[in-house]
Amino acid sequence: MKIDADMMLNEKLKKIDDVITKKKMIMDGHPVIPFTSAEKMIAYECVYTLCTRKRRDSCSLVNEKYTNCLSERIQERVLPVLMDKHGTELLTEITRLWLEYKEFASFLSKTFADLDYFYIRRKRHPSLADFMRYYFCNLVCDELFSKLQEAMMRLIIQEREGGQIDRNLLKKVLDFFLGAGGNGTTDYYEKLEQIMLAEAAAYYSQLSLEWWFWGDSFSNYLRKVDRCLNQEEARAEFYLSQITKTKLLDVMKYVLLERNAKKWAQKQNAEGMEAEDQELLSKYASLKLE
Repeated sequence: MKIDADMMLNEKLKKIDDVITKKKMIMDGHPVIPFTSAEKMIAYECVYTLCTRKRRDSCSLVNEKYTNCLSERIQERVLPVLMDKHGTELLTEITRLWLEYKEFASFLSKTFADLDYFYIRRKRHPSLADFMRYYFCNLVCDELFSKLQEAMMRLIIQEREGGQIDRNLLKKVLDFFLGAGGNGTTDYYEKLEQIMLAEAAAYYSQLSLEWWFWGDSFSNYLRKVDRCLNQEEARAEFYLSQITKTKLLDVMKYVLLERNAKKWAQKQNAEGMEAEDQELLSKYASLKLE
């Protein structure tokens, strides 16, 4: 009978809710007795039963339950903490909350595992893991990306100019952007990479103009370029991916040397080079200064 079927559906959805609510309370530090294996099995069995029912809307209701849980967790626990944060405090909090959210999402993924098999694959929807990243990106990154990239660039520039920063924090945030990307989400790491490269190009273009203005010899200029490249590489090695590090160094070489290759070649020919600088020049021979 339909009434009995509806009662069974609501009862099982309620049991799933109870398990998820308890998980939230545990994560939020409330004094709750830890899960027993039997309690976890109740949720698994409810999801399995609803996903294998002949009633057509059962799977979609379970799927809705899963996505609502992700969205609600972000609205209740993540955004209220982040909205009034700025600078390093914002970066620290988003990395902490991302790890916390991933733990909750991992619990949900195990609880709703049969949903992936019986419904999502058949409907060709994004996987449970893709949904997890999608909601965080759409609800958090879309809202806060401007503040996040501004805070990150401030740290990068601060260190470039000789200041002391928390490199571990910078690495954690960049790892977050790499991990949060996925099927159906905006590639925020790529957007951030583009901003970093553009900022580096502007910074070193200005530096190059200053060196030229003060009449540096080609040898002195090349030594400064080499020092900047080595320092930037050492910093990038710590927190950037290998691909991004290579792009950054290529941008610097273009801005500092290749773009004005003819000008520097003329200066080199006019001044000559000291013997020790010939070895340094050979290091950048592929840049074709001639």
